[in-house]
Amino acid sequence: MKFLSMVFMVAALFSQHAVAETVDLGVASNYNVFVFDSYKSTGWSSIGGAVAVGGNADITSSSIANSAANAYGLVVGGNLTKTYGGVNGTTWVGGTVSKPQWDSYNSYSIDTAPIDFVAAKTSLTSLSDTLAATTATGSAAYSYGTNGTLTGTGSSVEYFSLSGSDLSSITNWDFANVLAGATLIINVSGSSISLTGGWSGFSNYNVLFNFYDATTVNLSNISFAASILAVDATITGSGGNVTGTVVANSWNNSLTLANDTFNAFEVATSPVIPSTVPEPHPLILLLMGLAMIFGYRRYKKRL
Repeated sequence: MKFLSMVFMVAALFSQHAVAETVDLGVASNYNVFVFDSYKSTGWSSIGGAVAVGGNADITSSSIANSAANAYGLVVGGNLTKTYGGVNGTTWVGGTVSKPQWDSYNSYSIDTAPIDFVAAKTSLTSLSDTLAATTATGSAAYSYGTNGTLTGTGSSVEYFSLSGSDLSSITNWDFANVLAGATLIINVSGSSISLTGGWSGFSNYNVLFNFYDATTVNLSNISFAASILAVDATITGSGGNVTGTVVANSWNNSLTLANDTFNAFEVATSPVIPSTVPEPHPLILLLMGLAMIFGYRRYKKRL
């Protein structure tokens, strides 16, 4: 009977399905800046991709290149104040538009809202919480007051847990045992984050900084080559540039942005038994048939 039990165990294993979950930024992936509340540019800024704002937007002296050629270069759920700078592509505004008389080269749409910002925030908040709860695979070390080193495991996806209070003076990063082109999820704790200096080393990887409990993220005089997920934070700063997608609650700065998308990746989950019974594999049927014959012969010998 042991043989028969083993056969059924093998059958059960063949009947299970491995599941892979795709992790991405959803609708925000199409935008260089994606904020749920207000947007205000505090000085001249250049934005390479498209911009989506759930609330009011005061875009002063800013150009929006929409380099990925989105259907909408600018989406504003509330009121828009536009004083200078062009938008490549159509602008959708849910409220009123205040703009100079000469601003004739920008086109405005009154179609159905292209984004459900409430649903987007729910989804992206859930993603932030899930990533933050994931156990770190790598570690971080700091030296000389300005240098940081991330040590990984050589995997295609690495998780790191950092404290925001350790990062304010770090201006240079090194990487050890981190696979070229790997996806790096950097979970950063702390409600008030301030970063400066050279963070361009992350450009060799697919990187998402998850500021999961931040209310303010200040980026000043910085070269930051990574995407940002900060669903409850206001992004502030000046004199710097970010290359990646920025998801935040609000935007109040004059940073320059280059469009670069955070690439989706898959996370394997535990195999599950489907609710419907799958079609048996031919090998399983053969093994079960042999088991039945073997069991029957042993039963006859005992009689």
